[in-house]
Amino acid sequence: MARFHRRNAGVSGDAALGFGDVAARYAALRPRYPKALFDFLLAHLEGPRGIAVDLGAGPGKASVDLARYFGKVVMVEPDARMLAAACDHPRLEPRNCAAEDADFAEGSLDCVISATAFHWMDQDAVCAKVARWLRPRGVFFPFLYGPFFVKGDAQPAFRRHWALWAPFMDKRLGARADYMRPMRASGAFARLETYSGAIETTLAPQAAAGLLLTASYARAYMAAKGLGEAYLDALADDLAPHAPVTIGFPLGGVLGVRSE
Repeated sequence: MARFHRRNAGVSGDAALGFGDVAARYAALRPRYPKALFDFLLAHLEGPRGIAVDLGAGPGKASVDLARYFGKVVMVEPDARMLAAACDHPRLEPRNCAAEDADFAEGSLDCVISATAFHWMDQDAVCAKVARWLRPRGVFFPFLYGPFFVKGDAQPAFRRHWALWAPFMDKRLGARADYMRPMRASGAFARLETYSGAIETTLAPQAAAGLLLTASYARAYMAAKGLGEAYLDALADDLAPHAPVTIGFPLGGVLGVRSE
């Protein structure tokens, strides 16, 4: 494994609020969600497509696609640095606050999503709010991709680094990844449907390393060890003999249709 220098990595103490430290990299390298996911959402949504909300929107990776189907998409995001990395779009309205602090008129929303962010939230409180905001037969669709994995000959190099990161994985990534539980417990949804899929992206080693180091557990490892950007170069060097690098993401979610 290549050598690297130490310094203060500057990562936020709360993993849920630390993504802004890598906002530009997150916006550039995290993959878009597949069209099939939005097709699934729309197949379960009856009635108007006026206003949608993306909770924990980050730089709007899902918001931009959602705006193709709705008149307006409100991006609710607690980290202003993430919102600053979002692209300008006439149908996107940024709102810098936590999902728990957001507020919308009762029955005013057609759709609420949360893209790889619901596990960072107070899920029961958010479900109660979403149920109040949604119109009858509106939908709530939190979804996420699981931990990144590397395919092909680069796997052994990736696994050496993954072994360093794994002890720093936030417990919320496991305990709150069961999105079905809070949605069922809310009693607000007439039916619940599960979604599963996958994403793959193939990148040059430096970009692949940059993507992998947007993961909260990788950044927590860097912060704990006092590692700086040289660690990104070290990871890229380890991946380089196996270029290009294919990174996969298991994708899943739960869609709830609001009761009448």
